[in-house]
Amino acid sequence: MLRTYAAVVAFVVALIPLSSAGPLRLRAEQLGTPRNDTFDYVVVGGGTAGLTIAARLAKFASVAVIEAGGYYQVDYGNASVIPLLALTGLDIIDPTTNFPHRPNIDWELVTVPQSNAANRVMHYAQGKTLGGSSAINTMSYLRSTKSAYQRWADLVGDNSYTFPNLLPYFKESVHLTPPNLAKRNAANATPEYDPNSFGNGGPLEVSWNNWVDPTLTWLAACLQAVGLAINPKGFSSGELNGGSWLPSTIDPTHATRDSAQTSFLDDALGKTQLRVFPHSLATRILFKDKKAKGVTVSTNGTIYSLMAKKEVIVSGGVFHSPQILMVSGIGPKATLQAHNISVVADLPGVGKNLQDPVSIGVGNFVNTPNAQSMVANSATQPEALRQYREDAAGPYSSVAGYISYERLPAEIRSTLSNATREALAKYPSDWPELQYIVGTFLGPNGSAMGSISATITTTFSRGSVSIASADIATAPVIDPSWFSNPADGDMLVAGVKRIRQAWASGPAQSIRLGPEARPGVEVDTDAEILDYIQKNANMIWHASSTCAMGKKSDKMAVVDSKARVFGVQGLRVVDISIFPYSPPGHPQASVYMIAEKIADDIKRGR
Repeated sequence: MLRTYAAVVAFVVALIPLSSAGPLRLRAEQLGTPRNDTFDYVVVGGGTAGLTIAARLAKFASVAVIEAGGYYQVDYGNASVIPLLALTGLDIIDPTTNFPHRPNIDWELVTVPQSNAANRVMHYAQGKTLGGSSAINTMSYLRSTKSAYQRWADLVGDNSYTFPNLLPYFKESVHLTPPNLAKRNAANATPEYDPNSFGNGGPLEVSWNNWVDPTLTWLAACLQAVGLAINPKGFSSGELNGGSWLPSTIDPTHATRDSAQTSFLDDALGKTQLRVFPHSLATRILFKDKKAKGVTVSTNGTIYSLMAKKEVIVSGGVFHSPQILMVSGIGPKATLQAHNISVVADLPGVGKNLQDPVSIGVGNFVNTPNAQSMVANSATQPEALRQYREDAAGPYSSVAGYISYERLPAEIRSTLSNATREALAKYPSDWPELQYIVGTFLGPNGSAMGSISATITTTFSRGSVSIASADIATAPVIDPSWFSNPADGDMLVAGVKRIRQAWASGPAQSIRLGPEARPGVEVDTDAEILDYIQKNANMIWHASSTCAMGKKSDKMAVVDSKARVFGVQGLRVVDISIFPYSPPGHPQASVYMIAEKIADDIKRGR
């Protein structure tokens, strides 16, 4: 499919100006000079959280951001800018070891063989660019549940993490544009949402697709037909149940991706003295008497130090934040000593507690048109391109847009093992158990396929991140440990059964062509379904919790509720790695929120 789109992508690149996604070059006064220097705050990592917290701190302090990549618009082109191509043109989102090598945009990380998943080695794409993974994700914007944030507050002993107390930080980052119903032109896909859950002052553009894929409307109807009704509040008010036409981080004026770079960074560059050090690798955190004093940096072989008068803030993400802590002397003592690293703080939880939601889909050929078929067809492609270029509308303006959540109905729940049911019983009643995402694909010879995937929302398996060397340039050792807890496989087997119910519904019978394509009718028993899952399940790129937040009494906690690293001073970690667990829902909104919250804590002297 990606090869099919090569000509399309090239054609679109020729038509759509990259400048529509924002400035593509730092001015001289914004570009950090590779030499010893001192700032109030030094931020390691210019990704989603890193650029957000840097932009907020730069309003009242001097701030440097160290980022290993550059501009994704330059390094990867419009495949990373145009919404539809986030689904079809981002070839680095390939979980197999055959992934295309694009070191300018992707860290090219791979896992160790997954012994409970057919011994597969997985490529785990991570954005190496300004904006981080907000530059390569599918842009869905939703929040978790009230009970999930209450559990966060309870685990870390801080009521500021309850949903009502977090809502101002969610609102602060967002500028919401209501759906353009004329451009969407789909009466059966009218978004429902609570406008009181949003703010209008933040730099991050959040809006709805300016076009609706016809196949998705049918697949949404399939889920609704088996009981997953539309949630009238949407998924940003602390509820995850039923279905929702989701907003995305899309600039509706141009119908282009809005990342942390095009929002927070671009806003800060015009208003503050923020300094950015692109194509630069932070190699080690410098300490004096257990206080973080700065960071050593390598830019094209030039080694220098950026010192922090106040704090160093690590925002390297789920894999690289624990790595830089460990190579700097913070982590499990035995691991550090094995690599001859001097121990600054013995924190056994660094790199542990990795939680990675996994997903499996059920697909059928369908008789409905979809975005991919429209832009691949020479008869309809010119009009699609015209709509996008002139009106910021049409198939190219649209990314995936419908998700459902539920707690399993009784007849499916009864098929779970006793151990799985007991594990689920520990979670509150508003905590969803499965997520369903609808999608469309271009099949062989121009055929169209519809897919409904199930994703576990509570990850019971626990993995780890470690180091293979004291050299930061050596890739971290990543073990998601998929299906090490049988409950995860048990839940996905139930998910396949539930999806098959949706595919057997009345709406599905109107569009299905032939027998089930994936996994196929021959995959029938629980054992056969589980075997298929272990061989075919994939991540949805939402790994978290490797520098988990917690109470000081928790020996596996890495940071406190203000994101301060235990055992040292002047050092915080601010990104998805500090989530104490993987909350249900997609994490992008919560990553922006945590950066806003910790920036406010710092501003208030907490």
